[in-house]
Amino acid sequence: MQEASVMTRYHVEPPLAPRNGRLRALGITRISTLNQDVKSLADQQALLRKWVEDRCDGPVEWTFIEGQGSGECLDREQVAEAEELVASGQVDLVAMEDLSRHMRRVHAVLFCEQCEDADTRLIAINDGIDTCKDWRLHAFFAAMKHEQSNKDTSLRIKRTLRNRFAQGGVIQFTVFGYVKPPGAKNDGELQKDPAAEAIMKEWFARLDRGETFSELADWLNSQGVATGPFCRSERWTCAMVGRITRNPILKGVRQRNRKEAKRYNKTGKHKSVNAKPEDLLERFCPHLAFFEAAYYDRVLAKVISRNAKYRRNGKCGAEPRMNIPKKRIRYPGQSIRCGVCGRLLVFGAHGQADHMMCSGAREYRCWNGISLDGPLTAQCVGEMVLVEIEALEDFDPAFLELVNDEARKLDAGRDSRLRDLETLIDQHRREIQNLVRFIRVGDESPSVREDLQQLDAALLQLQGEKAEIEQTPSQTVVIPSAAEIRQLARESVRKLALESYEFAKLIRSLVTDFFVYPYRSCDGRDLVLRGTARLQLANVMPDQRLRDTLRGPLERVLNLDLFVAPQRIRLRDQVMALRREMTEREAAERLGITKTAAQYAAGLDRLMGRLGLIDPYVRMAEPPTDYPKMRRHLHPRYRFDPLPGFGRT
Repeated sequence: MQEASVMTRYHVEPPLAPRNGRLRALGITRISTLNQDVKSLADQQALLRKWVEDRCDGPVEWTFIEGQGSGECLDREQVAEAEELVASGQVDLVAMEDLSRHMRRVHAVLFCEQCEDADTRLIAINDGIDTCKDWRLHAFFAAMKHEQSNKDTSLRIKRTLRNRFAQGGVIQFTVFGYVKPPGAKNDGELQKDPAAEAIMKEWFARLDRGETFSELADWLNSQGVATGPFCRSERWTCAMVGRITRNPILKGVRQRNRKEAKRYNKTGKHKSVNAKPEDLLERFCPHLAFFEAAYYDRVLAKVISRNAKYRRNGKCGAEPRMNIPKKRIRYPGQSIRCGVCGRLLVFGAHGQADHMMCSGAREYRCWNGISLDGPLTAQCVGEMVLVEIEALEDFDPAFLELVNDEARKLDAGRDSRLRDLETLIDQHRREIQNLVRFIRVGDESPSVREDLQQLDAALLQLQGEKAEIEQTPSQTVVIPSAAEIRQLARESVRKLALESYEFAKLIRSLVTDFFVYPYRSCDGRDLVLRGTARLQLANVMPDQRLRDTLRGPLERVLNLDLFVAPQRIRLRDQVMALRREMTEREAAERLGITKTAAQYAAGLDRLMGRLGLIDPYVRMAEPPTDYPKMRRHLHPRYRFDPLPGFGRT
């Protein structure tokens, strides 16, 4: 005899009632992380099925939405899918274990309201919420309870990790240069990678010489150096080099809580931000140090000081370019300024990606809208630098004596600066000691801690400057011959491709104060840009003292035509020279041009004679009124607004 299974029936008020004969139920299930068992989704579904079917007399048609991710994240696909189903009116009942299985915070309450608007009943079993009853107060308290539970769990995890870090634990990941043996649980078991010793030494030596993070990344990639064991990328980047350089583990100091996760309430996702200074934990591990603390701090202070001008410091501490990436740019980008308004020229002129124009003209604050061919400019500058290098003459004995006199003056200034630095360093140390005593007696405030951080940073910078001056030799300058300087400069310029970042860095150090000015041909047909710049050949010297000593003697002023002259201007002198010996037609045939082109060249020469000019181009002091391709200054938005010191004719 078969036993009949007895199903216990429970009453719910009001009863679960379908709209069209069959109850259409939507079950929402979710697990948070990959570490949770996927079987939990099936367990949740079984709970929902049993709870509903024990309270419903008729058939139930189930639709389940399974999710994996944080309940705080609002842009999950499952959230949108559930809202779409509810809004379509195809669901009679939404069932879940508790509200947090769908969403957290006030958004869970808003979802309940969406169900109420669509006449769809929502039941959260463990929270005791049923939108067919008085549910709002229960929903608000449930959302608050889940939020507080999250916070309490977070605090317990943080407490545990802080204690374990203090005991040498929490070593899940290691960076380049370190080895974590299998089964290691304590930082005492970590080891330095012997293969990384020489690389780290060269790494910091290059930083000390003035190389950038981008150049270091290029060097590491060229040497085939593998990235860290837990790095997702197989190639070094500027950001990766910067992160490792700033990691104090290189001087044997482990840190934790430099960053913390902050929730972005609009999406519910978290982002990494700087943690409060008082949350920082440090642990000294001398066996993990690649460098002595003094050397590491000096090089890092030097890097920070060198990069300080690139920091994103806005008003009141705001960063106007936060989350906007910065990148290296090919020459002549970020190198040329408009002589009319003083602003930088930028790529992207009149729809041409490789041409440049004044950024002020783009913003209707400058009338100089003439464009510049970027690759042609790089070629012109490179050729002009080589011409000046080849023209460098030998130094005579009188000049060498003058240079050594200048070097002795520099040494006197060097000694004076060293004395000033020692005084400033002592002063900063006394101020730091006073603030530390103030904090130790319990009188602490955010402003005091901020002052202490500023003094520490200033002290590191002063110590770095002192160490750099002390490394500079103080003796009679041994000046290389002109032939040696020519060879050094020639090799530096010629071995680099015009479009390479190395060429851009070298030329920016050699060519400074680069300004361009608008010119117009005297017959009114062409608008062009001419440039003036200073050539600092001393910057190819490997020694800082040599660079300082030879800066003045090796400085040159460059005048550059940054355009290809049209035929009538380029061949004018040759046409007029041949016209003295032959006819116009014969001169044109000799030069391989048309007779009309020869006539244009002759006409230009006659015009220059009438105007008393020896140069076919005339500098423009104001925008032209008769040139159809330069009309930016006629736009209603235009307002001439030069930088201080510019705009005067």
